[in-house]
Amino acid sequence: MNDWETLTRLLVYIQAHLDQDLSLAALGDRASLSPAHLQRVFKAAVGETPKGYVTRLRVERAAFCLLAHETAVGEIAASCGFQNPETFIRAFRRRFDKSPREYRLSGRADVAGWNKERRETLTAPHFELSQTRLVVIRPTHVAFRRHVGPYEDVPESLFDELERWATRRRLPGPRTWAGIGHDAPITTPAAQLRFDAALVVPGPFEPSGLVGYQLIAGGPHAVTTHVGPYETLGAAYARIFPRLSAFREYEFVGLPALEVFQAARISVRFALNHTDICLPMRRKVMV
Repeated sequence: MNDWETLTRLLVYIQAHLDQDLSLAALGDRASLSPAHLQRVFKAAVGETPKGYVTRLRVERAAFCLLAHETAVGEIAASCGFQNPETFIRAFRRRFDKSPREYRLSGRADVAGWNKERRETLTAPHFELSQTRLVVIRPTHVAFRRHVGPYEDVPESLFDELERWATRRRLPGPRTWAGIGHDAPITTPAAQLRFDAALVVPGPFEPSGLVGYQLIAGGPHAVTTHVGPYETLGAAYARIFPRLSAFREYEFVGLPALEVFQAARISVRFALNHTDICLPMRRKVMV
């Protein structure tokens, strides 16, 4: 197994276990690499040290939760892997130049402005949205190719690579294509946004080359069908978010956001793409 295959597995593990021990030693054990070797190959491939990468993801997830949830700051910090409140506050201030409480107060106004801007600037091509409904999605196995950078720059060639991979493996059709957005543009710099072009597969498999494996968690999702060009998906999210408050017994979890493409192949040239936008929800704890 080459270094990139090892790192792909490790990146999937990290994003699913931010609340657990992700020290260099623990990650080295997980990857069967010495800490020094892991540090070297991780920095070369990802552009950040393992510690820097993990801390950034934890802080950015906490920032998103501060904006989306009413949970106490200490609980959010712990759920994102910070066991020491002082460590969390220092890391948060380094990233956002504000304390978590200051960020929560000012950030919600920023989100409202960002959503308005997305609605106004990204709606030149026309699109339509269905009603938003609550759907329980089953856990789903996918093969994926990762894109790091602006969401609007995701190349359709990633889906073509997955098609060739599936053909070589003689996977039966029809294909079910999906996209997984792991980061919120308002909390993560555009150059570091993570998007997985994904293909639903029958079950787990051994990753090879640049194609990785992950399991999409199931559970309740707010599902809205978007009809229009892919370039208007950003504007669609801005319209969908206010609808989520209608599900009074549920709250918005946040990320990752799942997009299921109702198409035999992915093409940015098509103007009438049908895409199910699936946002994870959870039942509120009644007190």
